[in-house]
Amino acid sequence: MFLEIHENVWEWDTKRIWKFRGLVIRVKKPNHFDGTFTIRGEVARMTIEKIYPLSFPNFEKVILLDNYKIRRSKLYYIRDKVGKDARFESLVKTETKGIDLLDGLRQVKEDTKVEKNNEQKVVEEKTKNEEDTVKVFVENKEKVEESFNDSVEEVIEEKVEEIVEKKIGDNAQEKVENQEVNDADVESEELWEE
Repeated sequence: MFLEIHENVWEWDTKRIWKFRGLVIRVKKPNHFDGTFTIRGEVARMTIEKIYPLSFPNFEKVILLDNYKIRRSKLYYIRDKVGKDARFESLVKTETKGIDLLDGLRQVKEDTKVEKNNEQKVVEEKTKNEEDTVKVFVENKEKVEESFNDSVEEVIEEKVEEIVEKKIGDNAQEKVENQEVNDADVESEELWEE
């Protein structure tokens, strides 16, 4: 890959953008946040190699100038090549040259922020709904308890009335039986007297 890196550089109190063009000759741990890449380029007619972390926060832009058909992962042999020997076959079409690679990352970050905000809203709505359902449940529970207490009281009153009626009925029956016995005793006494 041939990249142009726009790096934010602080010089005393002023900030400026430093541009550096070069060939990526090595990528270490490409799928890890701790990964690095080495880029080789010319600055002031001197060839230098710089190592950047993949998660470097001071990149303003990373522009893809060219991508090559390469069969090796490390391009250290390029250090010794000069001129036509250092050429590669290009894979990038003219329409895709000059694309900022960080735009995609920024878009992904914005999308994840939006998704997180949406998830937070959904969670807040769920908690509100749960709170509402709990409030409704508590209110319904109180109503059910009141109606249950009312129905229990009614059932208890009915049972008490039944028991009282039974007792009254039993007492009345005993009184009737006792009266019949008393009447029978009175009759038997009358018979004895005669």
